[in-house]
Amino acid sequence: MTEAEQQVLSMLKEYSRLVEKAIERYVPRKFTQEEAVRLFGVPRFSYEPESLTKAVSEPFWDLMDRGGKRWRPALLLLTYEALGGKTEDIVDIAIIPEIVHNGTLIVDDVEDSGDFRRGKECIHKIYGIDIAVNVGNTMYYLPLIGLLKDKKISPEKMLAIVQCYVEEMLRLSLGQAMDIAWHKGLVNDVDEEHYMQMCAFKTGSLSRMAVGIAGIMADANYELLKGLKDFAESLSIAFQIQDDVLNIVGDVKKYGKEIGGDIKEGKRTLMVIYAMKHLPKEEANRLKKILSLHTSEPSLIEEAITLIKKSGAVEYASEVARKLVRESWEALDRLLPETPAKKKLKSLADFLITREF
Repeated sequence: MTEAEQQVLSMLKEYSRLVEKAIERYVPRKFTQEEAVRLFGVPRFSYEPESLTKAVSEPFWDLMDRGGKRWRPALLLLTYEALGGKTEDIVDIAIIPEIVHNGTLIVDDVEDSGDFRRGKECIHKIYGIDIAVNVGNTMYYLPLIGLLKDKKISPEKMLAIVQCYVEEMLRLSLGQAMDIAWHKGLVNDVDEEHYMQMCAFKTGSLSRMAVGIAGIMADANYELLKGLKDFAESLSIAFQIQDDVLNIVGDVKKYGKEIGGDIKEGKRTLMVIYAMKHLPKEEANRLKKILSLHTSEPSLIEEAITLIKKSGAVEYASEVARKLVRESWEALDRLLPETPAKKKLKSLADFLITREF
């Protein structure tokens, strides 16, 4: 690991500690009557805190405690710092994209019939589909409590943040709909532009939300806010492309997920789209056939991976990711003042598109 990578990981760890402390204020590891009243208000009758602990806190923290890069809240905090703000003033709002992200992972794993997440069985495998779906959905709304209870935020800013949140959550769901339709074989004619838009929605939405919230809180002007959102979206697409690449050629010990899982799910990644276009017709049809099987057979997964590699798709996808981030950063670079936070922002971007895990 390079010194630059170590510095980014150290920075992420520092922000992660801040964010996890804040998350515990809104998703307690153990609910009590007092905690429930503090967060959700006085009930008409009575809370039953053990059920909230067993069916909300435990599955949520099971996933959270497995790790994760926490780069979305770090992106929010770094952006706010780069715009002249102080981390401590916004940390309770920085939890929003991270809690929502983990909620989406829980639901995604149900939708994809996933087996493992962050080195352990998926939440629905341990706690059941009913609890997994419900806790995932709960995490789409619960993190807004910190925003709604903050009396220091003006009504105008609060409305702008809620609008940003709703718009990006809708985009996230549209991206997921596209992804599901493709790997279920409901749509066959998927090209590179379609894939990029799916990623912009599914993966880009929470990053756009993160910098959007930071920009609103820091009173960023329209041009700067647009530059930040374009950069965040590009970074997220590149992050997803790199994740797809690692799912094909990654080191399983570093990656932390099953290699070839995207093959089993029949996902139409940028590499698959490129391979189907550039492989000889017979091999392209073979790749399409394997993907349609949703197979767990190691030999078939390996055959698909070999075909994808043969096409040159891995190298192509990696270059697309780098170009996206490079061009969007050049545009943002002109808008942001030179600060230590800006340099950290660039380091984070470089790390996310070259990581091996």
